[in-house]
Amino acid sequence: MSDINDVIGKINACGTLSEIPTKDFLDAETGYAHIVAKNSKKLNTTQLRKFFAALKKLEQKDTWDEIETEFYLLKPRMAVSVGRKNLPKPFYDVILAAMAKVDNVSDEEVIVKNFDIFVKFFEAIVAYHKYEEEVSKSQRRRY
Repeated sequence: MSDINDVIGKINACGTLSEIPTKDFLDAETGYAHIVAKNSKKLNTTQLRKFFAALKKLEQKDTWDEIETEFYLLKPRMAVSVGRKNLPKPFYDVILAAMAKVDNVSDEEVIVKNFDIFVKFFEAIVAYHKYEEEVSKSQRRRY
């Protein structure tokens, strides 16, 4: 697996996020989060952190009923950022694919578990994006 479309395909193939092994999401180099970060070099760090902060705020809530509306408001907010060229469309597409796998079941316990996995996936993207930024900077300094 080497690009965002492969990641989207893998996410779409599962029923829920909790069906995907944690290692597949978070592993260095071959994990979905690292692949997304590596292939999202034009991703605006400020926008990425803004959406991550919103997710972390939602994570503090106890029930899906408290989370759901704000969670789904992330979609139009990200769409605006895509329209303003602050967020690459492929990144937006992978996030939408993952969001679709959060509450596609009726068991609230599973939904909350999927939401937690989604937040960890997003957190890993933020971390790997920073890593890729630093690697890129150090390579530019060498030449």
